[in-house]
Amino acid sequence: MLNDAVGPINAAYNKLVACSDDLRDINTPDGWRGTAADAATQEVRQIIDGLEEHAAEVAALRRSAGDVGDAIAGVQNGVREAQAIAASHHMTIGDDGSVTDPGPPPDTPDNQKEVVADERKRVAVELADRVEEVLRQAADVDNDFCIVLDRILSGHTIDATADDNDKVSLAAAGNSGALTAGLSVLSPPPVDADPSMNAAWWAALSDRERQQMIAEHPELVGNRDGVKAADRSKANLLLLEKEKQSFTTDLDRLRREDGDSDEIARLEERLKAINAITGMMHNPDGTLNPNRQLMSLDLTGDHPKAAIATGNVDTAQHVAVFTPGMNSTVDGNMNGYVHDMDGVGKSAEDMLRRAGDMSNVATVTWLGYEPSSFSDLSSLIDLGTAENVDIGGDKLARFDQGINASRPVEPHLTALGHSQGSIVTGISLAHPGTGVDDAVVFGSPGVADHFGIDNTAHDLKVPDGHVYNIKADGDPVAQWVPEIWRYGAAPYTMDGVNQLSADASGPFVASHGHSEYAMTAPNGVDSTSKHNIAAVVAGKPQLTIPAR
Repeated sequence: MLNDAVGPINAAYNKLVACSDDLRDINTPDGWRGTAADAATQEVRQIIDGLEEHAAEVAALRRSAGDVGDAIAGVQNGVREAQAIAASHHMTIGDDGSVTDPGPPPDTPDNQKEVVADERKRVAVELADRVEEVLRQAADVDNDFCIVLDRILSGHTIDATADDNDKVSLAAAGNSGALTAGLSVLSPPPVDADPSMNAAWWAALSDRERQQMIAEHPELVGNRDGVKAADRSKANLLLLEKEKQSFTTDLDRLRREDGDSDEIARLEERLKAINAITGMMHNPDGTLNPNRQLMSLDLTGDHPKAAIATGNVDTAQHVAVFTPGMNSTVDGNMNGYVHDMDGVGKSAEDMLRRAGDMSNVATVTWLGYEPSSFSDLSSLIDLGTAENVDIGGDKLARFDQGINASRPVEPHLTALGHSQGSIVTGISLAHPGTGVDDAVVFGSPGVADHFGIDNTAHDLKVPDGHVYNIKADGDPVAQWVPEIWRYGAAPYTMDGVNQLSADASGPFVASHGHSEYAMTAPNGVDSTSKHNIAAVVAGKPQLTIPAR
């Protein structure tokens, strides 16, 4: 209704501002002097002031009506998304905002009931968050609109008496009024808010408000788990350019001043990482690659961190999140990992197409923690005890939760972990409610978070039977590290873990050593391990090849 009113209000405003020339003509008639002329001039000035205030009021009403109508569309979207999520899980949202969960479906297998119950608890919390954010947005819009209307009704939109009536411009008065009538964008939840709360906040914003947040506050959007991937990417690309300018300026200054060498080296590393990310996000001709999404960007800490997706994480039916291991860096080998995961995604889509399934696959290379650098055998001792691994596991759990929370319809989500990244993946999957449906570790020294802790696949919050391990011949990390340092039970002996092959099988070639799991042979043939990873990502475990 408010959007419909904007047109008539605009027409009235245009008629009003057209009177400016006439007002200037009657303001100071040539040749008229005396008491009557002064009285007439004073009367005309009051009329002009009144019309200026009226122009400001109409302009303020026009802008606020349009903004409120736009914001209400965001509120309605938030309501629709909450209702869609509730319906897909056979839950209901009452008129008072309460969420009712009838519990797991009666046909849920016994060995799945615990995981399903945990997942439903997560969904119920997400729905409660969405209801809260929709109400917060609606209250914020209502409060802002009331402030504008109160100014209009009290005649205090602008101070028209302060204007120079000899240079009267009703359009200028209208512009001043419009400036006072903009709605505030609902502030985001706290930095440590659950991804479901972030998703609820973002869903309740209108498209205009989202774009305003991205343009004006990209730092509040780009790394906020629960925000849609495409919007995070837009924000992070803006941040990338801003950080590049800032680091370049600082580096040039330090070089001129012969500044601290350690700080110079730190800035040089940041710029190398920025250039590497820019290269991964663009085509060779310099154009932005529409098939890439920059889902996180963190240039703090000892080393830069990022997450880059290939495919559309917001719409793909199958999403895989890959966490690489030791010696991984943004400016070193991340580009190779992104390429490898792109290959896994394409192999998964090929399997789906052969089955007549047109579902899409997106893969994310998540380097959101700082892997250890392998220098000697002592580095292997620190793989699972380093603080960055624990923190990385917590961050990865939130990242996975954010992917699910950002979508009304959750994808089939697979967690992939290689080497030290499999420890981080294991820590993340110990968190309830990540929404991960399948997990594959390869080249893994273990999946426990602390030295000496044994565990089973059941300790991971993934449906029973949906955890997989791949160990290639000649891989010392997967073969010998679990037997010496024991980051939990050795994955190749772990109860409840499906063991998949890395040997040559049928048309597929063998993988060897620690770094060939996602390999494609020079003749274009996938390795058996890559085929197995892709089959799990595609949700087709029946196509996997078991280990001998």
